[in-house]
Amino acid sequence: MSKACSLHYVSASHGGWGIVRMAALVPEAHLLFVCPSACGRHNAVGASVAGIKHRVSYLFLTEADIVSGDFEQMIVDNVDILFEALPKKPRALLIFTSCLDDLLGTDHEPILAELMRRNPDVKFRHCTMNPISLDSKLPPGVTTYRNMFSVLEKREETKNLVNVLGSNVTYDKTSELKRLLKTKGYRVANIADYTDFDSFMEMASARLNLVVSPIALKTAEMMEKEFGIPYLTAYITYDPEEITEVYRKLEKALDLDFSPALEEEKEKADLRAMDEELVANLVRGRFLSGIIVDESEKDADSKAENPDGNTEDGNIEEAKESETEEEQPKKKNNIRVPYVNNQNGEMYQAIFTDGYELQRFDPKKRLRPVVVKFDDLEKFLVKDAKGFLLNPTSTALPLRREQLPAFKKRIDG
Repeated sequence: MSKACSLHYVSASHGGWGIVRMAALVPEAHLLFVCPSACGRHNAVGASVAGIKHRVSYLFLTEADIVSGDFEQMIVDNVDILFEALPKKPRALLIFTSCLDDLLGTDHEPILAELMRRNPDVKFRHCTMNPISLDSKLPPGVTTYRNMFSVLEKREETKNLVNVLGSNVTYDKTSELKRLLKTKGYRVANIADYTDFDSFMEMASARLNLVVSPIALKTAEMMEKEFGIPYLTAYITYDPEEITEVYRKLEKALDLDFSPALEEEKEKADLRAMDEELVANLVRGRFLSGIIVDESEKDADSKAENPDGNTEDGNIEEAKESETEEEQPKKKNNIRVPYVNNQNGEMYQAIFTDGYELQRFDPKKRLRPVVVKFDDLEKFLVKDAKGFLLNPTSTALPLRREQLPAFKKRIDG
């Protein structure tokens, strides 16, 4: 195992979200780890990787500190020293202790009470970093998340706000949930949205908590008891029917009707799915192009079959005209390929999905069919063309030059 791997104490399934990075989501909060140096090391690494090491401090304990019996007073006194050293006093201080506290049977309530007496403008919370705690069956992630939201205070007013609990990242503005709720005058709130403590306080005035991960269930229960905010579990799913059921539950919880907006979203989703399927089929597909080769040139065939060759082209004179597209002959060198001009005079090179489409375009069978893979389309495209026109006599789907690498990137990505 490499040194880099040996420093990873957060499993890959957590996506790098250990208790340090998660707790730092509380805006204007500071984290203090009270533990032996070995216990704090992996948290220090996590804080450094997450770019939040300036928001994390450590009070390392020695055997002498533990034996002396001044352990509790040390915490209180060193918090004063910490606040003097910080450039700005935090609005909340989350104090993390290790399994050592379980062995000592430390009573943290008096410690927190004294800290709040000395600093009434700061919210103090005790959190655990050890996976096994003597006084709780809950893991550190669950209790830490609950402590993060316990700094909120009950509000008299209720806003058209839906809190998302259990997600450590903000939802994009194009999120379907955000769009649906916006149509009804609601906002979606996430702890990751806030950068200052006072704004974060508005999460206590929400009408509903939406729990999207089990880690936040105890937090939702606490907020229902303390702040009167009901909650709805909606764990992450990719099943369309389950997603629709979540929206139905939201309708009932908020006394709303999403039906018109849901139908519109479904239509958009279907179109996006069709678009993705179309792009995937395009990228994986093979196409037909037609060429006319001047047999007087000995090496004409080789040039036609090698898209990398510097072959210019022209349209066949017998190409059929339509109301919106005009086909014209353009000859150069010894190879000609069909093209069409649109109403704006832009030239598109004709390609086809199958022999039937090619025959519709060229009923006199003057074109020699050439199979071209999608990966080779760019190389086959002549320099004056804006792109390809797929099946000009039926679908007439334009594929612009700049779209070709973008389509491939979407599928490869």
